[in-house]
Amino acid sequence: MSKSPGRLQEQAEPVLGDRRSLSKGERQRRVILNTVAKLLETRPIGELTVNEIASAAGVLRSGFYFYFDSKFAPLAVLASEIWSELIERAESFVRNDGETVGDYFDRVYAVTAEEWRTHSAVLIASVHAIPQDEQLATMWRTRNEHVADILTKQILRDRGQGLASPVSPDVPGLVSTLLEMTMHIFYRDRLDKSAPEQAERSYAALRAIWLAAAWGQSTGD
Repeated sequence: MSKSPGRLQEQAEPVLGDRRSLSKGERQRRVILNTVAKLLETRPIGELTVNEIASAAGVLRSGFYFYFDSKFAPLAVLASEIWSELIERAESFVRNDGETVGDYFDRVYAVTAEEWRTHSAVLIASVHAIPQDEQLATMWRTRNEHVADILTKQILRDRGQGLASPVSPDVPGLVSTLLEMTMHIFYRDRLDKSAPEQAERSYAALRAIWLAAAWGQSTGD
């Protein structure tokens, strides 16, 4: 069963029927993570300090460094959790049997948009931190490559079934470019706090571009 959005703070909880309690260390680590997420709702990552995070989490500075080696480390953990949640909720980005290409795009887009809306502060901060933290830069690059690989395989399968006619013979390159464009649009939408009508326009444009470029279709039918 897929996780519900906005429930990342509960991932460390034991499953129903498990009598094991969270250790003090697990609880303290999660408090730090939740504190960083909360602070990012009103402050950019560049302005936060380890002392401020530790104080807000109710731990000593040394307690923070017991779990994380910099203020970017908990941000990387939070972003990684969101990515994992996204992959799970989108069912690994694989088109279901009987699902039209248009329905497939709509489903994956809707889940991705919801993740960006729910966790916008963390995702925006993680993008801003890419030039400053190699771990976050590597995480974004690795996750994007993973999703691009899944989408590439899906489009190649669809091409083999006569359902796709990509505009470029370099399908991996095409997908990577489309994915980078899409992620940037999600980022700008949340950064600018776009109005619903603008978000809908962006969705319509992205849908048309993906269907035409990757599948050679003007609609999802």
